Amino acid sequence: MKMKLRLNRRNAILMGGVLLGAYLLLMIIVTNAGQNRLKESQLNELNLNVKIYSESIGYFFETASREIGEVAQHKATYTFFANLASGMSMQYGLGSSLLQLRRNLIQHTSPDHRQHENAKFNRMLLVGFNSNIIADSHPKLRFDINSIPFQKMQNVDHKIDILVKDNHIVIRALQNVYLNGEVVGILVGEIKNDTIINLLTTQEYQLSNSRLSLSTSQGSLPIWDTFDSKASHHLNTLYFNQSIANTPFSLNAWFAPISESQIITSTWFTIALSFLAVPVIFGLYYSLKINNTNLVLTTKIEETHNQQTVLTRQNHRLKTEIDRRKMFEKELAYQASHDILTGLSNRKSGDEKLRHALLQAKRDDVNVLVMFIDLDDFKQINDTLGHLAGDKLLIQTAKRLRQSVRKTDVVARIGGDEFLLVIPNLHSEKEAQTLASKLLAIFEQPFQLNESQFFISTSIGMSIYPQDGETTEELMAHADIAMYRVKKEGRNGFSFYEASMNTDVQRNLDIDAQLRQAINQNKLEVYYQPIINLENNQITGAEALMRWKDDKLGFVPPDEFIPIAERNGLIHKLGHMALDTACHQAKKWQEIQPLTIAVNFSAAQFRQQDALIESILTVLNNSGLDPCLLDIEITESLLFSNNIETVQILEEIKRIGAHFSIDDFGTGYSALSYLQKFPFSKLKIDRSFLQDMEANPSSQELVNAIIAMAKALGLKVVAEGVETQWDQDYLKTQNCEYAQGYYYSKALSTEDFEALLLQHNKDVI
Repeated sequence: MKMKLRLNRRNAILMGGVLLGAYLLLMIIVTNAGQNRLKESQLNELNLNVKIYSESIGYFFETASREIGEVAQHKATYTFFANLASGMSMQYGLGSSLLQLRRNLIQHTSPDHRQHENAKFNRMLLVGFNSNIIADSHPKLRFDINSIPFQKMQNVDHKIDILVKDNHIVIRALQNVYLNGEVVGILVGEIKNDTIINLLTTQEYQLSNSRLSLSTSQGSLPIWDTFDSKASHHLNTLYFNQSIANTPFSLNAWFAPISESQIITSTWFTIALSFLAVPVIFGLYYSLKINNTNLVLTTKIEETHNQQTVLTRQNHRLKTEIDRRKMFEKELAYQASHDILTGLSNRKSGDEKLRHALLQAKRDDVNVLVMFIDLDDFKQINDTLGHLAGDKLLIQTAKRLRQSVRKTDVVARIGGDEFLLVIPNLHSEKEAQTLASKLLAIFEQPFQLNESQFFISTSIGMSIYPQDGETTEELMAHADIAMYRVKKEGRNGFSFYEASMNTDVQRNLDIDAQLRQAINQNKLEVYYQPIINLENNQITGAEALMRWKDDKLGFVPPDEFIPIAERNGLIHKLGHMALDTACHQAKKWQEIQPLTIAVNFSAAQFRQQDALIESILTVLNNSGLDPCLLDIEITESLLFSNNIETVQILEEIKRIGAHFSIDDFGTGYSALSYLQKFPFSKLKIDRSFLQDMEANPSSQELVNAIIAMAKALGLKVVAEGVETQWDQDYLKTQNCEYAQGYYYSKALSTEDFEALLLQHNKDVI
């Protein structure tokens, strides 16, 4: 019996030892395989990271070259060299071109010249091929003109150049400037080293142990070094070198190798090892209970437990990473369907919800209300208070809209200051009117912006399924048309879609299409209405007015095609054509008698300030008309923003010698501060004040007040819409200087006006 027990003990110990040895051997094999895979994975990952870094830097230099190329091709650069080549002096235009050129260079070295990125250049300057500095964004800084490789630049269009200055690398982007196919200068942009460093350090893993530098044969630019200064890393580091395309740079990177204790294994394999460990542990436990002297076996069991603890910790980290990825995917899904600023559904999500509501309405045979909501004069808030205030206004608007409708209703922001409301199960048109009135009422409450209260109104357009359309595209398009009808009729209201609105939209489209052809084919004409000096009844000037008679549309009045030209950008061509024709004609009429010419300017033309000034100078120079004979008429809407840029451009045009008149005074945003702040010489009373002046004493008082105010401010007065002898006599009693209207003449063609001018001079003689 004892012999049998001894054999059982011996077999148990032997079996436990064999199982333990096999288990440890398996652990070693798995550990070694995992370590090799981890090292291979790290090498691939690090190599990929270095390639990404190099591509980022390559893209940075590409965009820097593109940006300096845009500066080289900018209108300000071209205008300066064109004016220089034509022999223009600093006094007559070249100085203005040089000023615009310097402004453009400064803009591209300012930190805020882009909305979403830092400036790439510390300094930018333009150098002529005669080795002189033409323009410099930082003229007070010293610049070595001999550092520019003029000979090398004759063979290339642009290049990235390196200069070592005071033991520091200066990276420069060089770009040839061409005029009529010939190189006339080199544009030099000194690239910010900090921008390159920031570009790469934002991609650095926070726990990485590495070093990165940008190297050339002339030196290197350190990017980062996160190695432990106390540790020796020179022998065991992983080294990578990557050339950067189209540049003289290469990227050098050193990384610490992965720790030999980091082992990644699969979950299933861990479970298998755990099950395999169970009989080993129990067998060894039984063996140790039989033979307490087997300390080696106890030590192995403890090591096995430690290995399992490490694997468990790795698995926990893996689970944490998976949870983070799932959360990130949910966030991406939310951003894909929601507006980031307001939290409302975005345009895509709004379209999908509307389409779903229409499918449900078709099954249930019910109506669906679609509402387009647009904030009135929202651009004024952005221009005057800034985009941050505009964003706060949009957030408050979204909150009010959500609180005004049911949870089942759809509220979406479809772009800018436009919102979409979808109301399923609409019972009647009266219900839609009630909701629209409710929405208008919530905008009567003030908005809190920057510790100040502001009021803003809204325009609402509505369409109803199925009577106004059966698809999302039709309903949204018709609601948009109805909303623009509200805008046209004065804003701060609501309107249902009507079929007749399509006629108005189609006419606007026809006018838009025909107007482009009319401008290109020079089919628009300039008519002239005489301006009379009331003191001697002489023609002292003429107002230039655009007239258009189309073969398809017939006569199109200016109040129809001018707003369309302002919206589609044709107003700049139209304005230049009117100015050029009027000035050349006025120059010819000077031979008959001295005559001023008044030309209307749109507020939209002042958005391109440099182009406007260049257009005025070009026309005056080509026509030979004395600038003091040009009277520029602007409406009060241009002065509403009252910004510094508007004041500056008016002052610059005033220095040219032209005069300003404020047109249609009293019908817009009239304010005495406008007349005091801006350089006006004349004030034109709108014709609406003179229509019933004879029978309406209150109109007479308004006219008297406007004339008295103008006199106090030293302004001449022109009364528009004079149609009777009584109007003329009354204006004379009030010391009004000038008048125009049908009483004297309607707007005439060039030939008819010249005939009137000759007849008038003949009658005077």
